[in-house]
Amino acid sequence: MTNPNLEQNPKSDRIAAFITGFDLEAAPADLIDLAEIAFVDTVGVMLAGSGEPAARIVCDMVAAEGAAPVAGIVGRALRTSPQNAALANGIATQALDFDLSFTSGQSATALIPGLLPLAQTQGSTAADLIAAYIVGCEVCARVVRSFPGLSSEGGWHGAGVAGVAGVITAAAGYAKLTGMSAAHIPAAIGIGASMASGLGENFGTMVKPLHAGLAARSGINAVNLVARGFTASATAMEGKQGFLASYARGLTWDAAPFDDLGERFNLLDPGYKIKPFACGGLLHTAIEAALYLRDAVRPRLDQIKSIAIGATQHAANRVIDAYPWSEDSSRFSLKYLIPYALIHGAPGIDAFSDEAIDDDAVRALSPCVTAVVDDEFAEMSVSGLSPSRITITFNDGDRLEHVVRIARGSKDTPMSEDAIKQKFHACATRAIGAAAASDLYDYLRNLRNQSDLRDLWPLLATEA
Repeated sequence: MTNPNLEQNPKSDRIAAFITGFDLEAAPADLIDLAEIAFVDTVGVMLAGSGEPAARIVCDMVAAEGAAPVAGIVGRALRTSPQNAALANGIATQALDFDLSFTSGQSATALIPGLLPLAQTQGSTAADLIAAYIVGCEVCARVVRSFPGLSSEGGWHGAGVAGVAGVITAAAGYAKLTGMSAAHIPAAIGIGASMASGLGENFGTMVKPLHAGLAARSGINAVNLVARGFTASATAMEGKQGFLASYARGLTWDAAPFDDLGERFNLLDPGYKIKPFACGGLLHTAIEAALYLRDAVRPRLDQIKSIAIGATQHAANRVIDAYPWSEDSSRFSLKYLIPYALIHGAPGIDAFSDEAIDDDAVRALSPCVTAVVDDEFAEMSVSGLSPSRITITFNDGDRLEHVVRIARGSKDTPMSEDAIKQKFHACATRAIGAAAASDLYDYLRNLRNQSDLRDLWPLLATEA
């Protein structure tokens, strides 16, 4: 029986038609290449993050639950249910804040953590995995475009890292991977919309990566519930009390972006950004500006009077305006990141440790750093745009200034293939060693040509 209150053309029907109609064989080669690189980058940072405290805590909890051991957890010997594996994988992916950014923050973070255990338990092919990733990213981009102020004005944890668009994103990708029919996909989207959550206030704590894990797990739960007959509103996205109206309350939103699903690919344009630094992406342009001035500043470090970071309102809101008290908080503290960059250079993974934070020279320079809303960038409210201006003033009145408008690793300033490979090895070797990391890189970088995925699962696990 038809619901008389249902809109004629709900957006979930458009999503369902796109998911079921997407044909990887007809997709552009560069789109598949981007998906393949996304697996390389995401799996690498997931392996590195698998040893972080937040990931260890959740794995202890998962082990205590004793779920059926059918799916592996990346970087672990532990096996569990697909839902629990997705939870653990999602937290590991976000634990270092090193995963790629897409449209608004790390909006695709929840996808791969859940796609891997689902694919493992369903016997999916490499092509299935790639298609599901592309589909999930494209649906995610429409959520973000429908509500561009989701993170910057709404205060939600970005588009979707997990919190907000993440569950919807994950449900879309998982629906593709499981071969869900078009008739059932609206319910999966509807369930995902009601599971959305994630507060920006939790940046700098273990809860930020937890958002990604929760979204990955919830996406699998949504797909599993629908497969068992669970129902949901087909207008949960755009309805009067739907996701957009509720989460964007008082802000601007428009569901029209869903209408170009399948007609253009946002993975190609605007594309994603691979992170060169393991910290909040909104701060990367400020770090790059500091690195640009580093050679000129180092001989005069003891003569610095002030370091002003001019940023967007969104970036200024997300900065922790204090010297870090933990590894998690150090990833969002300009009072730490800018002095570190000026003194030691680019902040790699080891920059976010108790030993690095306790550096006396970095701590001594930190009071000079202030973050302000730059006049030129004040009106920028769209998430994902985060230029920075650094102005260093010396005691004698001299000043040095530099502006970085687009962060390295984005479509306009891409990271080289060699740099991507170096990042992967730096991350993966922390969990599985150099030889296994090399084998895994070669496998993932050639994912589209793998006959099946059976050789992948041993490469993702550790022996202990």
